[in-house]
Amino acid sequence: MRVAADGFIDISDGRRVRTPGYYDHGLEPVPEGEAVAFLLSHAFQSHRRIVRPLSVQERKRIRLALWADSVQERMSLVDRVWRSISERVDPPTASEEPQLLQVVRYGSWAYPLYLDGGCTRVIPNGGMPLADLNVEATHEVDLERKTA
Repeated sequence: MRVAADGFIDISDGRRVRTPGYYDHGLEPVPEGEAVAFLLSHAFQSHRRIVRPLSVQERKRIRLALWADSVQERMSLVDRVWRSISERVDPPTASEEPQLLQVVRYGSWAYPLYLDGGCTRVIPNGGMPLADLNVEATHEVDLERKTA
């Protein structure tokens, strides 16, 4: 690598320069249950519904978010994952109480997603055992992958 007289890296040669950014070579993904719990422990601006389970790449991003040095970096990674697995929904009618949007199931845990003001969040924080859930969901999603 050559450094030009002005102090910048000279990239005119054919060698490649590795720039800072997202690299996940050799990074193990977070177990799916832990990734779902971590993702849904956050409140997200806007109104969105989960439409698909987490991919391996998204679980690797969750691992990077767990290790992030700053809150801004963590929320950037978490928000990117959230937007990739969810879709927009219409805002609820004006009410002071949170409205149930959907129940996300993973294993024996349920995460009721509510539209609360301008954000989407799980109430109660951290979810609840599936046996304790006594709410009829408007839309239920099971994120646990079944293998034959």
